[in-house]
Amino acid sequence: SGKTRVLVHRIAYLIRVRREDPHGILVLTYNRHAAVEVRKRLRDLIGEDAHGVTVSTCHALAMRLVGMSFTAQAEADQPWDFDKIVMEAVTLLKGEGLSKVEAEALRETLIQGYRWILVDEYQDIGAEEYALIAAVAGRSLEDQDQRMSLFAVGDDDQNIYAFAGASIEFIRRFEEDYAAKPSYL
Repeated sequence: SGKTRVLVHRIAYLIRVRREDPHGILVLTYNRHAAVEVRKRLRDLIGEDAHGVTVSTCHALAMRLVGMSFTAQAEADQPWDFDKIVMEAVTLLKGEGLSKVEAEALRETLIQGYRWILVDEYQDIGAEEYALIAAVAGRSLEDQDQRMSLFAVGDDDQNIYAFAGASIEFIRRFEEDYAAKPSYL
């Protein structure tokens, strides 16, 4: 239906028209296949400028935030609880248990100067991914200037990961949660 195309063209617009630093752009996808597809389409559209953009799955981002890696998983004797890892990342981003100054410093270190967060297939996120996206975007922060610009594409008729906990509830709440201006394809 063109959702990923819209997302990739939005990234290209940010980089080529608005002259945003590609290193300040974070793109989140539901799975590795989608991340590879976004990277390929972006490279095809804007060439070398695409290399600075971070394209990641929610789980890979959470693992990076808490200091884990997929390589270490291969050495582990038991499978990881990815939902738990995502929620640990959310706790870190929110700075729970820290003073406001410490929490802000930790958050700034963790998000590495990202200013823009773009989410592909928003209808396929579950409660944990929703919490991670909200924490990365800074939805609960009082200071509006510390919040990131959030752009999401999705179709509530195409939720195919309900078996894995994804819910269309989150895409339906997006406009209210973020005071968003929806555009329909």
